[in-house]
Formats: sequence, C-alpha cells, structure tokens
Amino acid sequence: MKVYVIEKGVYSDRHVVAVVETEEEAKIICNGISPYPEEVNYTEYDTRQFATNRLRFHVNEWSNEWEAEYDDYNFYSAYKNNCEESIGSYVIYANSPQQAIKIAQDMKAEKLAKEKGVSL
Repeated sequence: MKVYVIEKGVYSDRHVVAVVETEEEAKIICNGISPYPEEVNYTEYDTRQFATNRLRFHVNEWSNEWEAEYDDYNFYSAYKNNCEESIGSYVIYANSPQQAIKIAQDMKAEKLAKEKGVSL
C-alpha cells in the first residue's frame, strides 16, 4: 500500500502534518496549508517495502575493500533487483550489510568467470 507523508517546515522545524492514502489528498492538503512548495511537500512511501524483510543497500568495492550502505534516501529506487550499477558499484537487496557484500562479491566472481570463459 502506498501512503503520502505530508511535511511542513525546513531543517530542524520540519515536521509531519499528515499521512494520507492518495496523492490527490496530499496535493489538496499541501495547497491548503501553503501555496509555497518550499514550505510544505509530500513524499510517497510504499508500506510493503519491507514485507520481504529485505533492505536495499549500495555496495562499493574500493581497492579490494567492500562497504555496504543502507539506501535510506531512496537514491536507487529505480532498481528493483540486484544489479551492478557501475563497475565496482552494486545495488543489492539483502537482510544485512554483510549479506549484501557477500551477494555483490558473488556477482563479481560470476561476472569475472564469464569474462574468462569459465562456466558455472
């Protein structure tokens, strides 16, 4: 289910005004509160995002060092499945940062094997 969280204010004054079920309701409330978009806005959230108990991580490999960061800003929302976003950078769905790194390492190993002509 998608919900729309309406917030008013900026920085430390930012606070939730309402949560509604349709985008139309969100727009009406935002326009009613203030005609200035910088003062009030809404964000769409999918309440089923965590139903699979999988979180979205951005995993990077830097000089054989791996790190995984939870995607709490929805930067990678366009990706619905595990993928290599760019060389050494992966978008991974997993239950923990450690699991995300392991999945990314496996993806890299599989890619290297294919490049070398090794079939798995």
